[in-house]
Amino acid sequence: MLVAALVAALGASTSCSRSRAPSVARHFVLVTIDTLRADRVGVYSGVDLTPRLDRIAREGAYAANAMSHVPLTRPSHATILSGRLPWELGLRDNLAPAELPSSPLLAEMLKEAGFHTGAFVSSIVLERRGGFGRGFDRYDDDFPKTQSAGLLSTLQKPGAETMRAAVAWLESQRATDRIFLWVHLYEPHDPYEPPEPYASRYPDRPYDGEVAYADALVGQLDEALERLGLKSQTLVAVASDHGEGLGEHEETLHGFFVYQTTLAVPLILRGPGIVSGGRITANVGLVDLLPTTLDLLGVAPPRGFQPSGNSLAAALRGGTAPTPDSPQYAESLVPLLHFGWSDLRVLRRGSWKYILAPKPELYDLASDPREQRNVAGEQQARAAALRGTLAKLLDQERRIATTATAPTLPAGLLERLGALGYVGGDPATTTTPGADPKDKILEFRHANEGMRDGILALNRHDYATAARTFEELTGRGIESFEIHLYLARSLVGMKRADRAAAHFEQAARRAPLLEEAWTGWAEARLATDGPQAALAIVREGRQHNPRSPQLAVLDGDMCLRLRKPDEAVAAFEAALPLLPKDASIRQRLGEIQRDLGHVDAALVSLREAVAVDPTNASAWNALGMTLGGSGHFDEAEDAFRKAIARDGTDHRYFFNLGLALVRQGRGREARPYFEKTLQLAPGFGAAREELQKLPADRAGQ
Repeated sequence: MLVAALVAALGASTSCSRSRAPSVARHFVLVTIDTLRADRVGVYSGVDLTPRLDRIAREGAYAANAMSHVPLTRPSHATILSGRLPWELGLRDNLAPAELPSSPLLAEMLKEAGFHTGAFVSSIVLERRGGFGRGFDRYDDDFPKTQSAGLLSTLQKPGAETMRAAVAWLESQRATDRIFLWVHLYEPHDPYEPPEPYASRYPDRPYDGEVAYADALVGQLDEALERLGLKSQTLVAVASDHGEGLGEHEETLHGFFVYQTTLAVPLILRGPGIVSGGRITANVGLVDLLPTTLDLLGVAPPRGFQPSGNSLAAALRGGTAPTPDSPQYAESLVPLLHFGWSDLRVLRRGSWKYILAPKPELYDLASDPREQRNVAGEQQARAAALRGTLAKLLDQERRIATTATAPTLPAGLLERLGALGYVGGDPATTTTPGADPKDKILEFRHANEGMRDGILALNRHDYATAARTFEELTGRGIESFEIHLYLARSLVGMKRADRAAAHFEQAARRAPLLEEAWTGWAEARLATDGPQAALAIVREGRQHNPRSPQLAVLDGDMCLRLRKPDEAVAAFEAALPLLPKDASIRQRLGEIQRDLGHVDAALVSLREAVAVDPTNASAWNALGMTLGGSGHFDEAEDAFRKAIARDGTDHRYFFNLGLALVRQGRGREARPYFEKTLQLAPGFGAAREELQKLPADRAGQ
């Protein structure tokens, strides 16, 4: 890929000695610990918080200068699992695009190589429908669902639950020839709420308490590997997706700035062939983990696949190490995508780190590891050289962004990519810059705090307070699409769909890949202007989100309201592959097909519905009605009995079973079902009429 080629040209590629066949691991365990700063791990800083991680590092090796390429959970994990940089994937934040691109993922490669694959994740931003589940035999993303507004950081599973499930799966696979297990822990992500005894041990340092807790959980997994006799055959990789600001540079959390507080991450590996006590001092990135893993497992990448990172296997085995001057790239587009300010780009080479921004920054991390002294003005030649290298990447990014058939960024933002729209070295090509994020950090923090207060009010159903909070933020000129989205939801709660529509539209225009903005806008317009206006919005939203199941289903709903059943069928059929476990869509589709006279197609859809969810009584009833309507009364009888077995309170199921029996000439058997119908629904005249048709003396003979 492009970045790998650039890195090679700069002298960063390595080669592995072929004098003897290297040891390869049979199994692979990947642990990603969300929001873990490198300086909270003992081997990196000497702190006494992570004895289990430190032990793994001593038994294996660690990268002393590893960095994330984006300080956000979803795009960073996408890089880990794909070996691609965020701009190559088109994945720049936690929200969009809705699904990973088709580039091969690590689990797919290992499954193809014969591995049994399992993943256990702790955050909703990594749920399977985003594409992270590709290649996994088991993907456990079963965390508490909520219908409330929800702070993204609260939609998580406690690490102990995740680890219990992961260890149980590992135990079930102990006899498997090759295993790949990925465990994702959300601790120490905000909110910092360590369980006991860590809460008491670190009463004034809850973040550190969660770090210590996560370390203990990793220790449980390592003990399981030893207990199951898998440790000596297993490659273990532990990494963080990004760090945490903790107030440094005035950033409390992560995702906004690109300082080492959020980019420096631990990267620890242990396994067959890895020299114990190893330490890689060159700059490496999370993008290097996939090619390293494939080499250490002895798995060849798919034909034609070239990862963007470089394998560290030779260095880990005691051979040639990357050069100290190896460049690494990082970015944050949050200021641009969410607020309309400038994006931030990073190129690190050796100890020097350059940040491309309206006011560029240059730091010597060797003498200034906390990035307190910007020397861009003093080191202009060095800054220009790093900026020139970065410009080559930005040129490549722009070509991809502007030629892609489905751009992952709004067209209006493409020209502003690269902090000032910088392409090449000609200042005349720069566009008007957005605000420098450094000048907006207090505003950003105010927006985050206000958004949190507003969302909490929204969760309490205090819609008026929530609306006032979000309106105060927009009144201050903060035009984040999230604020418009939550303001719109507050107005819906106040039954002001007329006002909500405008804010849903603002959110959709600013974040076209955000399905909820389009569905909210359409539903608000439905309330004020009817289904035709809503359908136009849905269709526009589907152009931006062709794989959105929610929009496809809403398209079908609007078509039914407009009495366009053929178009509804097409919309629901488009939703089916996107909702493989949704029985209700298959049932609705089957009922429409039946009403259109397409009985064979209806039976296929309804049989799929009961196969997907055998407990769905309504779907069994719909299947029975369709079978009965086509003369298959014996099969209809069986379907109605299954409906009754699952729900014995619906009078229609008993009535339909009675009719199926009558049609088969079994009126005596039908009588108790008509009687049960009247017991459940005394006013249901059709059942009374059927009873009256049964001869009193012969009872259906």
